[in-house]
Amino acid sequence: MFAQGERLSDGSGLSPYWEPEVTRWEHIIARYAGMRGLDPDFVASVIWKESKGHSTVLGPTGAVGLMCVKPFAWRPSAEELVKPWTNVEAGTRTLAQVIRDGQGDVYYALAAYNGGWEQIHLRVTRRYAADVLDNYVRALAVEHGLSPDGGWMAVLSVNGLPHHRTVTVLGPDRPVSRYTEKPWSQVPVPSVPKGQLPHATLIRFDGDHGRVARVNVWLIEEDRASEFISKPTPSHVSYSQLLGQSTRSLPD
Repeated sequence: MFAQGERLSDGSGLSPYWEPEVTRWEHIIARYAGMRGLDPDFVASVIWKESKGHSTVLGPTGAVGLMCVKPFAWRPSAEELVKPWTNVEAGTRTLAQVIRDGQGDVYYALAAYNGGWEQIHLRVTRRYAADVLDNYVRALAVEHGLSPDGGWMAVLSVNGLPHHRTVTVLGPDRPVSRYTEKPWSQVPVPSVPKGQLPHATLIRFDGDHGRVARVNVWLIEEDRASEFISKPTPSHVSYSQLLGQSTRSLPD
């Protein structure tokens, strides 16, 4: 059992969840995650998915390095992107931008980071997004004294953008599912814990009318899940249906 709000990260370090291949880059991750308003564990999850922490990775489509950044004309060369500092600086800039472009919709922003916005409907880009989110919330769970393998779920919600009403739910025992509040629907959708601090803020960014928007993350024990999810209607096909298988924060 854990108390809500305990052991909130100061946003500067990495969870014990990560392998040494990732944690050896912690100083670089912390610096550029901080510059972009990103949770370092979220950046670590992208690095783990893209390169397993190996800085000299060369992808089949020309992507390079820890975050598999493509050397477009407005970016450093492939030779420069092999350097961890250069790569993470460029990768976090792109990652933060796609999340802003997607108005905090991290699931589709990750799919866009992987394949571009025109490819977010593909199973491969959605699998990528689900894998990154899965490892990210497991890292948060370990940091807060939970098992990475079950007994809890994570709820992601955007704060600061009134028109954004999508809640994302996932966990070791739950596939990624997304729910949207609809004015005409009488069926309740998942809600975030009221009056309780989030366990992490995945990203902070400038939202509408100069307001600061946040993608907040709560960890909820499965035996309390019914308090937050009651016969919801998914707004999108869940990740398990799609593939046929399951797969630090400040107060506002």
